[in-house]
Amino acid sequence: MRGFLSFLIFFTFLSASSVDTQIKKNKKQLSSKKVEYRKMDKELSIIAKKIITAKKEQKSLDNKLRFLEKNIKNNETEYLALKKKNKVVSKNLSKISASIYSKQEKFVALVSKNFSMALALEELNQPTNDSVMMQEVYEIYAKKNKFVIEKLKEEIQGLENKKSILTLKSSKIKTTIRKYTNERTEYQNKKMKKNELITALAGDKKKYRKRFNRIKASRRILEKNLAKLRIIKQDEKDARRAKQLEEENRIALARAVIENQGSENDRVSVEVPRRVVATTSSYSETSKYSGGKTISPLKGSRLIKKFGSYIDPIYKFKIFNKSITLKAPFSGSKVRSVLKGKVVFAENSGGMLGKVVIVEHSNGIHTIYAKLSRLSPRIHVGRALLRGSIIGKVDKSLMFEVTKHNKHINPLKLIRL
Repeated sequence: MRGFLSFLIFFTFLSASSVDTQIKKNKKQLSSKKVEYRKMDKELSIIAKKIITAKKEQKSLDNKLRFLEKNIKNNETEYLALKKKNKVVSKNLSKISASIYSKQEKFVALVSKNFSMALALEELNQPTNDSVMMQEVYEIYAKKNKFVIEKLKEEIQGLENKKSILTLKSSKIKTTIRKYTNERTEYQNKKMKKNELITALAGDKKKYRKRFNRIKASRRILEKNLAKLRIIKQDEKDARRAKQLEEENRIALARAVIENQGSENDRVSVEVPRRVVATTSSYSETSKYSGGKTISPLKGSRLIKKFGSYIDPIYKFKIFNKSITLKAPFSGSKVRSVLKGKVVFAENSGGMLGKVVIVEHSNGIHTIYAKLSRLSPRIHVGRALLRGSIIGKVDKSLMFEVTKHNKHINPLKLIRL
């Protein structure tokens, strides 16, 4: 009997060590994920600042480009106006030049035709009455022609000055347009580079955000696993404690029987020692549930162990049971999810609970399915389940447990058998 008890304690120690190892492993992974999470968060912050700076610079470039476009447009308009004016001036200059040439030609033709004889006689000092008259007419006409031509020449000079001013202005505006055009090309190239930078940074941000979300999701899973492992560990502690108390009571009962053998009329009057009568209620934290009921996890099952405190009918010690145990109608009975939810734990616990599946539901509810002999091939962490989805199979019985906000509730308040 003592050897069996030693074996039980050793087995219990190994089981506890297995869960402790998983908890330590999860804590280490969680710590590593937190460091990576902070690093990714910092990287995202840096990229976000770079994108903001690049967008501000891009906005500044857009404003400069708009300013340059406006100036180029205004200068081109002015340049075209000056060009038009210059064309008009050039046309007027041509007209006046042609007019001067025409007047000079006419004057020469008139002189050669009408005044040549009078001028010749004047030169020979042989003037006549007609030649003198013609000479006077010639002088008047020459004076008038000279005056007209001088006026035209002055007008030409004014037009040439105006043309020079227009040409100078046009040249300056053309230089300004060329300068603005070069600046526009430069800013357009800068803007293109900024666009490429923003696109690259957006790609980096997307990549880092994806990694960040993966780390965040892993961190949440690890945190949930730690919480579930603590529940499992506590459940195993309760189960081990109950088993240990049961064994101790058996030993005490056996000793009491031996010690009382041979008493009057061979009557055995045995009282279980109070020192081994203990309760696991100190390990329990319960909550009330008043919602609607759902399906049973094990169809056609029979309740063989209730939730809550009860007195063992044989050994008379008090036990607090956080779960219920359902007797399977046959070996290989299918276990179903009682509510819609998501698998957050699906592993062999390495202890007396066997294969365990924990499903997370809405309103902070978790359902725990233990002592499974086999898991459904589709069951894995992250798997979404509908109500009635097959979780696995049991050979003899199913241990079914329910928590709400990490507090245990009576499973029979949730399911109907």
